[in-house]
Amino acid sequence: MKKLLQFSWVLLLTISVFSACKKDSTSTPTENNTNNTGYANVPESFTKKVLLEEYTGEWCVNCPDGALYIKNIMTKYPTQVISAGVHQGDWLELPQLKLLSTHLGGIGGYPRASINRVPAANTTNGQDGMVVYSRGNWESNVARLIDVSGKTGKYGLALETKLTGDKLDITAHCGFKTNESRDTRLTIYILEDDITAINQIGATTTPYVHKHTLRKVVTAGTGDAIDMKTGNYLKKEFTGISLTGYKLENIHVVAFINVVGTSTNTHEVLNVQDVKAGENKNYD
Repeated sequence: MKKLLQFSWVLLLTISVFSACKKDSTSTPTENNTNNTGYANVPESFTKKVLLEEYTGEWCVNCPDGALYIKNIMTKYPTQVISAGVHQGDWLELPQLKLLSTHLGGIGGYPRASINRVPAANTTNGQDGMVVYSRGNWESNVARLIDVSGKTGKYGLALETKLTGDKLDITAHCGFKTNESRDTRLTIYILEDDITAINQIGATTTPYVHKHTLRKVVTAGTGDAIDMKTGNYLKKEFTGISLTGYKLENIHVVAFINVVGTSTNTHEVLNVQDVKAGENKNYD
């Protein structure tokens, strides 16, 4: 009987060790799960995208028309335009609004927008040189700041995001083929889609729904400093970002590399990337 018990114990121990060493068949990475080593392999060029920051508000009678302009622009350039709606004077206004307004030289009316934070050109109403300008000039300035012929950007981003409950982790990978001696920053926005308006003046549909709404700035208002003077790759991690109260299925992460110039008309967004929260986006 004693020998039988000893044999049973040895057999159980052998089975346990074998099971512990067995490969987990559920751990196969998905197509988007590129590791950090892969992100450090920076491509030769990137798709040149633009950031359209629209200044809007529910009190603004012309802002629904501005949203229609943006919809048409994003339909025309679906892979190269990323929009963020920055609210003023309503329940969606953020504390960073005043800083952004000062940074860009003021917002002279609503709706207005900055495109890559560079001065406008070839405007139809004397707004050349303005960084924030009216909707009739948005599409022409988008067109001049992108290159529809192919990948010509020298700066790019890849994003990894992970949702745990209502907490979000972000890893931003910055690749660059040209070193930059100016004051370069990484800015992270949290956007939410499909927010039902409380009382949008000028709306032609009921209920009116806000798109691409800026809900949180993860970094400093004008970005966190990054060193692009040497090398061609860096990454920054942001953990435990609270998304309490947001509809998680509607959350997007927008990251952009931006230059902070010495005056309002010398700033520039070098490139921008967007990903749905909980997903990853490689360089493109």
